Amino acid sequence: MSPIMGASMRIGVRILPSEHWKVAQRAWRLSDQMGFDHAWTYDHVAWRERIGETWYAAMPTLTAAAGVTQRIHLGTLVSSPNFRHPVPLVKEVVTLSDLSEGRFILGLGSGSGGVDSQILGNVPWSAVERSARFQEFVELTWKLLRTETTEYSGRYYGAKRARMNPNGGTRVKIPIAVAATGTRGMRTAAQHADIWVTNGYSPKPGLIAPSVTPHLVREQINELSQICEAENRDPFTIRKLAHFAQDRSILKSLDTFVRTASQYRDIGITDLVVPFPHQTSSAYGDLKVLEQIANTILS
Repeated sequence: MSPIMGASMRIGVRILPSEHWKVAQRAWRLSDQMGFDHAWTYDHVAWRERIGETWYAAMPTLTAAAGVTQRIHLGTLVSSPNFRHPVPLVKEVVTLSDLSEGRFILGLGSGSGGVDSQILGNVPWSAVERSARFQEFVELTWKLLRTETTEYSGRYYGAKRARMNPNGGTRVKIPIAVAATGTRGMRTAAQHADIWVTNGYSPKPGLIAPSVTPHLVREQINELSQICEAENRDPFTIRKLAHFAQDRSILKSLDTFVRTASQYRDIGITDLVVPFPHQTSSAYGDLKVLEQIANTILS
């Protein structure tokens, strides 16, 4: 964990799966060597403005990342029901956890409309159905990760005699991070998540990148705390992660990062994730600032 103005916060990076591995592996190695706590990638078939451009699958990318790193935690931010089913997803996850020697974190989100939601030929889901599917998706995923043999019969997902632990022995507890900004999603996070994730708010999810502000996140944390209490869960037992999905302003300078991170720490954020600068574009920030953060704060 990283000291920010006298307190501790886990700092992570998000690396797009949009480079050939010979180039991309440098970002994963650097993130590990610089001392960041976690590194994440998107679990999409295709993504926004990069549709039609180079884009690789999340799980093979994270498998390769596990092989070139030693200590940093790795995860999806996030996997969704758009094209995933909990049973094959969890089998991949427990395998990745083994390959990374227990460093994997499973990030889950409801997903949104767009290419991922249509690529399997699905009839578009209503907001109500998407929310209901996500609740089942997380519940079944949790059961698969936490029980020896899972039987589950839901409206949208099911499992029969599902044994996910490859070696049949005691499994490593794989943390679950749930991205949720609405009341129902937060309730799902309160029931099943080790980490709650927010990336702020988007007026058109899947089309317009979300933005995150301290005021908005403070309100979300307050609502999450109330929901946790209603679910008989101590709000302090769930980590709270703010993801700067597209906002590169936090990497404008070291001072800007320290000031911004301190603001989020003060309202209860325990984890912060910023974009790793893209190899071929300055659109995601300056690698020099990330190096300054590593040398000044993480070292």
